[in-house]
Amino acid sequence: MIPILTDLLSQPGVMVGMGIGLCVGFFARGSLFTDTIDYNGGGGGDDHDDSDEDWDEDGFLAEELGEVKLVLIVRNDLKMGKGKVAAQCSHATLKAYKQTKKKNPRLLKAWEMNGQPKVVLKVDDEPSMMDLASLARDAGLTVSIIQDAGRTQIAAGSRTVLGVGPGSKELVDTVTGHLKLY
Repeated sequence: MIPILTDLLSQPGVMVGMGIGLCVGFFARGSLFTDTIDYNGGGGGDDHDDSDEDWDEDGFLAEELGEVKLVLIVRNDLKMGKGKVAAQCSHATLKAYKQTKKKNPRLLKAWEMNGQPKVVLKVDDEPSMMDLASLARDAGLTVSIIQDAGRTQIAAGSRTVLGVGPGSKELVDTVTGHLKLY
């Protein structure tokens, strides 16, 4: 067995392939000898729980939290282009992510592990959007209101998208279930 391995390793192509694989693995993970990446920028603090005790073998959260989703509500009266809507929804998603990471990391993990479901709905105007934001806050949901910078299609300060959640599907639907898809 050892002579076969020695012969294999003496081939230049095998050594080059192993070297490339090692380098790719190193750069893809950020380090050769760690098995976790600290996205918090800290020195390995214990401010979050990375245990997998609540997850089944397929990576899905145990049933206690149920389905989790984020709803993005776009103002239809602004007549934004598709790219503008996509950018504004991206802003709302990132803001919702950051808020939920601070307030409820366990809920965020459930959302992440189940594919980060997002639904884009529409609302007629700003007052209707703000009413929904108030209802969502009253229900205890994360609310992310995006105001445009005014560099392209929309006047500066215009409220463009409302993010509701991530939160339990049932709770989010009590606030947004009557709205139509964008």
